[in-house]
Parts: sequence; structure tokens; C-alpha cells
Amino acid sequence: MRRFWAVMMVAVAGCAAQPPAPEITPAQHAANITAAEQAGYKVVAKGDRTLFCPTAAPTGSHMGPTCITESDFEAMVGRNTTAPAATLQHQLPGPGPGSGH
Repeated sequence: MRRFWAVMMVAVAGCAAQPPAPEITPAQHAANITAAEQAGYKVVAKGDRTLFCPTAAPTGSHMGPTCITESDFEAMVGRNTTAPAATLQHQLPGPGPGSGH
């Protein structure tokens, strides 16, 4: 049980240590809305957050579309390099080079 709480404390401390996302200027916000609407997204305002929801579900999927935040949208179009989604590296599946296969 102590190990569980130790892991939880480390996870909470790690999440708290992340810097806040940079503020989006009104000009950036307007540009994001225009780009999202041109790309086929529906812009939804929920409180102080703006969500971008695709108007069509992915091909072959029975699930509804998933909305993304404005910072994730910026990362997707390449404007914001500090969003978590922008730090992912795409790698080919399977064993890497030099693995003997």
C-alpha cells in the first residue's frame, strides 16, 4: 500500500512540475478558428475553453468524433511546438535497424 502512495505522489509531482501552456493571443485565436473551419472542424466554446470538433467521424469507425483543444490544434498544424502532442516522435513499428532481421 505504501508503494502505491509513493507512486501516486511521484505522478502528482510530475504533473505539477510541467510549465503552463503559453497564452494564445486574440490574433492567433482568430487565425485558429478560421483554419479550423476551413479544415472541416466545428468550433465549440465551453466556458473559457475553445474546442475543435471534426464534423465527420473517421472512416470505418463507429465512434463519434473526438474534440481537441486549441493548443492541440495548433500543435497539429505546426504552430505551437510546446504542446504535448508536438513532442511525440513517429517511428516505424517493429524491430529497429541493426536488430538482425
